[in-house]
Amino acid sequence: MTPRPVTLKTSDTVSKAAALLYEHRFRSIPVIDSDGKMVGQFSVHGLLGLMVPKIATMEKGLPRMPWVSDHVKDLQRRLKDCEDQPVEEFADKDYIVLHPDTPLTRTVLGLYHSHDNLPVIDPETDRLVGIISYWDVVRHLLTEKSE
Repeated sequence: MTPRPVTLKTSDTVSKAAALLYEHRFRSIPVIDSDGKMVGQFSVHGLLGLMVPKIATMEKGLPRMPWVSDHVKDLQRRLKDCEDQPVEEFADKDYIVLHPDTPLTRTVLGLYHSHDNLPVIDPETDRLVGIISYWDVVRHLLTEKSE
């Protein structure tokens, strides 16, 4: 587990979130409220979704959109349109939660299904205590002596 991970406050902007995702090469960053409770995750997937027309990201969105410009400036403009908005508005609220005592096999299965880092939440306080990434598990498996 990575204790004290990089987090975003609910009031942080999309611009700040994008910069942190890029700087650290994260897939997602936990979004926490003023009490340290996790309210969602802002992901690179969500960031990419902000760059395309909304109709394209809807469940039954249009597969072809010949009227949409494919120029980089248009993608940049779409992102710029929401860069000052609070990241909480775009945080994914559907994520797998682990607890400090979650068994290893269940943790690996969660990573397998989510394709993302998993938050570790203290069940007594509901506060974020860390994240577990696939790299944490691989490092543990490669360095732990088997009996």
